[in-house]
Amino acid sequence: MNSSTKAKLALAVLVSFFVFQLFLFVKSFPAEYNLYLRFLERVQTSDPFWASFWFASELIGEVGLALRFFGSCFALAFAYVLAAKGQTVLSYLRKAVLFEGAYYVFNLPFIVSLFARPNTSIVNVEAGLSYLLQLLLVSPAFFMLYAKLKTPNPSAKGDYYKWGAIGAIGFTFALWVKHFLLNVYALPISLENPVLTIGFLNSALTMLFAGLILTIALYPIVGKKRLNYNQKLVGTAFMLIGIFFIIYVAIATVNQRYSSFLSLTELWAIAFIIPGIGLTAGKD
Repeated sequence: MNSSTKAKLALAVLVSFFVFQLFLFVKSFPAEYNLYLRFLERVQTSDPFWASFWFASELIGEVGLALRFFGSCFALAFAYVLAAKGQTVLSYLRKAVLFEGAYYVFNLPFIVSLFARPNTSIVNVEAGLSYLLQLLLVSPAFFMLYAKLKTPNPSAKGDYYKWGAIGAIGFTFALWVKHFLLNVYALPISLENPVLTIGFLNSALTMLFAGLILTIALYPIVGKKRLNYNQKLVGTAFMLIGIFFIIYVAIATVNQRYSSFLSLTELWAIAFIIPGIGLTAGKD
């Protein structure tokens, strides 16, 4: 499969990512007002310090959400120019990588709030662990990739490939952590209910297998720093990512609890089905 076709497959995913981030960005403005109303209630009925800390952490998280949206704009622009004109605009890619990595860091105050607040619960701790692991899996690799891209060097392409592969693997495992722990602390689990059993197994295994397969497929890039990977394995991993969300949405149509948490899932990633099919069916 030629590079132009691969760029178009990537563009399909990034269009979905952009649309989803735009939706969240627009929703963030009324969400901030609702947060302010909740803050006014909390500051009168609970510890003013922790109420203020919680409110500040939520607002900082909203800034991170805005950065992620801006990053999606640059990612979309990068993919469009690459697919339409065959040009690689590294400045767009750098900003996209930086803003996506920064998004997770801006969740750090909220993580501290979940762990340290006096009335914290096991659910809060599990949610905090989810956010923390996502940060550790994504941000360091993305920042390293940004640092490599900031000083372009034709002889350093191997480092671009290496940290890009590590970032892709870490991002996939972060998706798994987020949705597996979401199932653990927020969704019903019952091995006696076939639908809930499928939901739990889906959250525990589907994305995990995607991450493991992607690790195997991209290991040559990480180890040898050259663009040499198993295209069909990458396609299989991408298909599993998309399949996870398709199964989740299907369960949400029959289970209210799953439906109520749709907004916390990365539904844009269903679009991974497109490059998944393309890479799996195409020739190396």
